[in-house]
Amino acid sequence: MISKSQYLKGLQCPKALWLFRNRRDLAPAISEGLQFIFDMGHEVGELAQRYFGAGIEITEPYYKIKQAIQCTTKAAKRGADLIYEATACSESGAYSRIDNLKKVAGSNNWDLIEVKSSTEVKDYHIDDMALQRHAFTGGGYRIRKSILMHVNNNYVRSGTLDLQRLFTLEDCTGIVEDRLEEVGAKVAELINLINSRNEPEIEIGGHCSSPFECDYIPYCWDHVPDYSVYDIFSGRKLDALLQDNLLEVSEVPDNFDLTDRQAVEIRAYKSNQIHCDTAEIEAFLAQLKYPLYYLDYETISAAVPLFDNSSPYETIPFQFSLQQQ
Repeated sequence: MISKSQYLKGLQCPKALWLFRNRRDLAPAISEGLQFIFDMGHEVGELAQRYFGAGIEITEPYYKIKQAIQCTTKAAKRGADLIYEATACSESGAYSRIDNLKKVAGSNNWDLIEVKSSTEVKDYHIDDMALQRHAFTGGGYRIRKSILMHVNNNYVRSGTLDLQRLFTLEDCTGIVEDRLEEVGAKVAELINLINSRNEPEIEIGGHCSSPFECDYIPYCWDHVPDYSVYDIFSGRKLDALLQDNLLEVSEVPDNFDLTDRQAVEIRAYKSNQIHCDTAEIEAFLAQLKYPLYYLDYETISAAVPLFDNSSPYETIPFQFSLQQQ
């Protein structure tokens, strides 16, 4: 079986999915920054439930898949019209939870409402929702719409949170259905990959950090020098060097097409000499007038606005220091 998050991981990089399922020893600990993002997502999810009001929540742990599916089925059969954390699985082996499974009044149809802490619909959200629709349709549910519920960054807080203005619901049914045709075959392909004993051979590249930073970069990039062509080049120039298996900056050909900045950086590295434009530094310092002030500050950016007159993800300073010289 394969979950929604694993499906997305496999779309980004099949090797990352294989490592996740077969080499758990390589997975890093969750950083404080990542935990903050998780906590922020949970807060948004809880507020989304308050937005819709009373419903039945499936509280089975995520790893108890069969129990969660059974509880969802029972809730639906008992007439529940709003189920939070509903779970379903298709015959293909793809399973998923949905933040809100909402019954269409006067029918046997359901809407899938996925909640995200982002401020817009992103391409990988469509893959996310396509897998969900595949799982619930395969699980016997008649699905009408696929809706993405995300944060409205135009909302300005004034007093108590206004949940109706904090969130935006976008009907993504059309684009989700367009992508749905690909899901079944892709699920089968990824399940076969997971069950293989052989680690896939996938070259490193831009997909290692898009749309998410991969957990296995330390493993897959082990052969890359700490300072390499990846630190200087991108796009076609980087591709040209990689095609010739050039990773070391010292191996960049002298006649390679370089910008002025790249030329300075490579020349300094190859000669092991610091590049210092003394004239430019002196010209800059000559413009300064004393006393000089040095300002340092720290900020926070939260999905749910913390203060009046602030908006989602607005950058808010919470401490600073100002020194005079």
